[in-house]
Parts: sequence; structure tokens; C-alpha cells
Amino acid sequence: MQRINFCNLIYPSNKVPLSFIQLNDWSCIRIDGVDNKKYLQGQITINLDLLPYNKHIFCAHCNINGKIWSTFHLFYCRNSYMYIERTDVSLIQIFELKKYSIFSEVIIRKDNDVLLFGIVGNGSRQILKKFFLKLPDKDNSVICHKSAILLWFNSPLERFMLIIKKNNLMLSKIINCFSQISTSDQWLSLDIESGFSIISKMTTNKCSPLSVNLENLNGIDFNKGCYFGQESIAKIKFKSANKQSLFWLISCYPSTIIPKIGSLIELDKENNWYIVGYVLIAISMYNGYIWIQAVLHKNIDLKSNLRIFSEVNNLFFVHKKF
Repeated sequence: MQRINFCNLIYPSNKVPLSFIQLNDWSCIRIDGVDNKKYLQGQITINLDLLPYNKHIFCAHCNINGKIWSTFHLFYCRNSYMYIERTDVSLIQIFELKKYSIFSEVIIRKDNDVLLFGIVGNGSRQILKKFFLKLPDKDNSVICHKSAILLWFNSPLERFMLIIKKNNLMLSKIINCFSQISTSDQWLSLDIESGFSIISKMTTNKCSPLSVNLENLNGIDFNKGCYFGQESIAKIKFKSANKQSLFWLISCYPSTIIPKIGSLIELDKENNWYIVGYVLIAISMYNGYIWIQAVLHKNIDLKSNLRIFSEVNNLFFVHKKF
């Protein structure tokens, strides 16, 4: 058995090594029952009638005012709708999703019997081929095996998510094929690059799906029937009233200070600082630079100097606007 290295260093997609990633900060939620599709259809931002059984999609669950409870990757497998979301927001989101289910035959629960892992880097497909006859790809981004579920992502590079039972004997064999196990932050960094908005407990019920890149990822359907928040979201869309966008920021120099989720962000304008948004997630990269996913005023100058509220020496620049 080869020795496995536990790595805390987080790499960008163009440098990421072959890695097995522990997704301890994510959870798998299941919606079962004969009314699962009908019930979920009235809750989320996409049209389930248009979701192929072999695809997953990034979408949101909102409150009545069109503010996001959570964003997640949703798919269908073996008569169940399932989605992957941040663990720290799952209790809140599940509670809100269950609120109106008393008259529907539906069971909504966190699946505590499975573990989630990311697999990324050159050679990841070859390793998975040793254990699964069929792998997901651009035409079939969800493959449901008897022993596990595999999701395929093409952004910012080919990567896989493995959803597997805790007691599955195959798991240890898969792990032994890797020399490195990485933390959840490695997956987070790839989500930041991809423009998948990360909604956590501190930022739930705060922003519109139009302000966090959901429309660009086809995560909002403006033609389906009613769902929670639909009227507010449509009004923002068709009146061009959205004033925020998702941004990827990078620190101007290495730092040991990682901004907290929800921290306010200020912009320098004529030697005065003005609050223009807030932090969704922040991580420290292998080289000491800090990456931030943030919601900011969409019309800010992309060459602006930014900082965390009142932190004089914690400066950032815009790397990308989504």
C-alpha cells in the first residue's frame, strides 16, 4: 500500500496535481416520494421538465422575496432528486424546503449514509476507469452505478465528484490509487474559478440569483410556472434592476489574514472608501495569495482598488467578473 500525503496547499486549476479531495464541507440531500418532482418544481429556479436524467445543473432555492437560501448542483438518480450543497447551510435550507410539504407525499432529508469526494488532475479519468465501467462526460454528466454516483464537471478543468456509501469496500481501493488527499478548499478554489456561487450560513437569504451568476449558468428558468421568489426574480430581470454581480478577487500580495464570510468590501474612489459588496468565500492559495468570491456592485471599475472593511493593508484587485 502506497503512502498517502495529506496536503493543505491549494492550487489553481493550471497547477493542480492529481488529487483525491475530501468534501467534508458539502452534503448530499435527497428528495424522495411520488410527489418529489411536483413539489420541488414549485420551489427551485429551474424547470425540472427540462432537466435530463443524465445531467446535473447548478440552481437555487429562494425565499418568497427572491433571496437565495442555497445554491446547489441538482440531479436525478434512481427515482430520487438529489443535490449537493454546503453543509453549514443545509439545515436552514432543508427546513425551508420542508415548510409546505405536509400535503405532499415527499421525503426530504440529508443523506448521512454517503461520503463525498472530488477527483481532479491529470490521470483522474484513468484511475476511475479501473473501478467503473462507465464514466460521466459532457453528454452524460451523471452516472448512477449500483455502488456509487459520479458527477462530471468541465470547469475550470475536467473533474469528478464521487458520492459513495460509507461502508463501500471499493472506497479504500480508490483512495490507495492516489498519493495525495486534499482538503475541501481545493474544490472550493475550482468552484471560484468556475463561477459557482458559494452560499453559506452567513450569506443565506441575502442575494438574488441574478447577482451570483445563476443566469449565465442556465440556473434560472424565466418561462416555467410559479416557484418561490419567481415574481421578484422576474421583476428584477425584466426591469433590468439587478445592481450586483459575482466577482473573483485576488489579494495584491501574500497574506496570512483570510477574510471572514460576510465581511464587507470597500472600494477606493478619490481617496475615500465606499462599501460596494461582501465576501461569499475566501481561501488561502499555495503561494500565500488570498482568493475571494464576492458579490459587488456590477458597475465598479474593474481596475479599482478594493479592501476588506477598515483593513488598511488587506488590498485586492478584480481578477474576473462573471
